[in-house]
Amino acid sequence: MPIVQIVDTIKKRKEELGLTIDKMSAESGVGARTINRILAGEDVRYSSIESLLRSLKLSLSIGKC
Repeated sequence: MPIVQIVDTIKKRKEELGLTIDKMSAESGVGARTINRILAGEDVRYSSIESLLRSLKLSLSIGKC
């Protein structure tokens, strides 16, 4: 899944749940600055994306293209 789709999914879920960056940070353990970088599509550690997705009850599947 391209990073653009991951970011769009996270943004959509954020809106659905009415979350702020600070609330997402508190629930995921990912720093607010890192979340802002994720939402901007910048390079971050996979573990940060994974932690954020888990806190939003989302998962990422990687398969053959």
